[in-house]
Amino acid sequence: MTYNDHWLLTTHAAALFPMGVFLWSWKRRKDTASIYMLIKFIYGVTYSLLYHSHHSLPEDQIFTTDYDYDNWALLDGYASSSLIFTTVLYGLRVREPQIYITSFAVENIVLIVYLWENLKHDVILTWYLSICSFVVVIIKWRTVWRYLLRFKILSFLFSVCGIIAIIMYAIASQNWYNAAYMKYHSLWHCFVFSTAGFASLLRYKLDEQLYPIMNRRSQLDSI
Repeated sequence: MTYNDHWLLTTHAAALFPMGVFLWSWKRRKDTASIYMLIKFIYGVTYSLLYHSHHSLPEDQIFTTDYDYDNWALLDGYASSSLIFTTVLYGLRVREPQIYITSFAVENIVLIVYLWENLKHDVILTWYLSICSFVVVIIKWRTVWRYLLRFKILSFLFSVCGIIAIIMYAIASQNWYNAAYMKYHSLWHCFVFSTAGFASLLRYKLDEQLYPIMNRRSQLDSI
């Protein structure tokens, strides 16, 4: 296993950033949507690790077969695509139960596209998720405006990481498990998880301002 192969696996540790925010939000606010996001991230990162391990680990350490690899590739693509849109819903403060209903409806279309072998998955899903995300942004424009007004530094970091993540993914997509792929896909892991982390922080901080919980001790004692 080369250094780049090792990096492709270890950069999944960047997911601890958003997952930590989800846990903190749950602890402080008892936000059910945060637990929902945490569970989705756990599964998504697990699928990605199993998918990448097939090519990244030495031959004597690979514990997946070629048949397993196809399954993990499907699950990784589905989970990562779904996570991107669900994070948009979460970051823009789509409330319950709308976040679950919308997430379920959109994610099933993603699964159908991945199961349809003759389709150009990347092109279709990029446009589909972009349009869905844009619609959510339009509907939740007040939340976006509040982020920009109240949390300028976090909004800047979110935007920069998001743009870099898109660039890294575009470069990696033009290659396939060569040195360039290893480098840029690993960087994509770092920046896409950082983008999710900053989006989660924006949601938490705005919720704390708009709906502060005055007596946290009573809330904790009631569980």
